[in-house]
Amino acid sequence: MMSHMPKRPFIIFLCLTAVALALIGCQTPESLGQPAVDGDGRVAIQRVRISPLTEFIADPEKSDAHQLKVLLEVFDMSGLPVLTAGTVRFELYEFRPLSSDPRGRRLSIWPALDLSNAADAEKYWSQLLRGYEFHLPIDFIPDSGKKYVLEVTCFDERMRRSDLFKFQYQP
Repeated sequence: MMSHMPKRPFIIFLCLTAVALALIGCQTPESLGQPAVDGDGRVAIQRVRISPLTEFIADPEKSDAHQLKVLLEVFDMSGLPVLTAGTVRFELYEFRPLSSDPRGRRLSIWPALDLSNAADAEKYWSQLLRGYEFHLPIDFIPDSGKKYVLEVTCFDERMRRSDLFKFQYQP
């Protein structure tokens, strides 16, 4: 009789675990794949994120020039990537160490891109990466090993979302 006692709590534990898993299930939310919309029927942007795939690259049209390749991810209230972003502005700064604000001297600011029109937004949309891909010209040659800060601001008439990304130039 004593040999059966330790098995009973274990069996009870397994039964309770099985019941909990059955109740929780493995269903995906119904909103998966459909962007969350606000009261006006527009896609509500919750946050933007500059992807770590952002980097300086050689300009394919000019042998002695570089571009800044930016991958921007835009998420709705459900956390899903969305294909609408309103207007997007890019600013590049020198990195300022030992500061609560890492943005040092501004090196570049590009004209804002209006992506509120679906046709314009699709020009920059990368289905594979599930985000916007931009190739921004720069008028300087980045220094090897130097750190930079990119700020992207996405806004419409109601909200403004931004993200900062610190990265280092590696030739």
